[in-house]
Amino acid sequence: MKYSIIDSHTHIYSYTDNELIEILQRSKSLGVNTVIDSAVDIKSAHRIDKLTKIHKNIYGGAGMHPQNLVSEINENEIRSLYELITNNKKFIVVSEIGLDFQDTSPDRNIQYNAFRKQIGIARELNKPIIFHSRLAIQETIKILKQERAFEVGGAMHYFQSNNEIAKQIIDLGFKISFGKPLLRNINLEKVVKNIPLNNIIVETDSAPQPFKKNRAKWTEPKDCKSIIEKIANIKALDECEVQNQIFKNTFKMLKNGSKWLNTNDFN
Repeated sequence: MKYSIIDSHTHIYSYTDNELIEILQRSKSLGVNTVIDSAVDIKSAHRIDKLTKIHKNIYGGAGMHPQNLVSEINENEIRSLYELITNNKKFIVVSEIGLDFQDTSPDRNIQYNAFRKQIGIARELNKPIIFHSRLAIQETIKILKQERAFEVGGAMHYFQSNNEIAKQIIDLGFKISFGKPLLRNINLEKVVKNIPLNNIIVETDSAPQPFKKNRAKWTEPKDCKSIIEKIANIKALDECEVQNQIFKNTFKMLKNGSKWLNTNDFN
């Protein structure tokens, strides 16, 4: 049996309803039958809540992205995240959360507090986390350990670091999620070659890309197929074998916090 592909992290809520239908059709034609759409704030989480009820193959992640924090995460925001996740069983991850230390990013203490509180929500509701880390990997690892995020597991999304960091993340019990940068980055190829296949999942981080003039080149969930082909090539393994194992990796991660899930939900 050849399992379908799960895009573990997207932001396709940003598209119009009509565009979404076309995107999902293109994805399904290449075997990507399930898309996890991750929020960046409460507004996007509510949009995703609606989409999961319209589209069978869209699942959700509720969370607040570090770059979207304008102030300390408050009780109303925490309550909203709880309500969204507990009232809709298709919210299967707490995402997108994490740390971002660019010069334009919000105050670090605000980020730290939001990250810790959202890990707390994930642990209380037994949901895996999909986390973001930019220029902040050691601080991210420290908080993951301190807040015992490994109890629910999850993945480091859009991985673009090295073998040493990959090993630390894996040793903490998390998966490594690769996106399209793998198709052009030789250093990421080295990471894929060196880590066990059972620690790898795939994603596209899809969102509108108007800076690309050619619409056909915009990243979409369908591109998970190319990422899997690349992984198979790097590891010199049969593509079907790789696709099936990555499905199992992703399903196992999700099943950890969503006991009602069945394999057939994603095929």
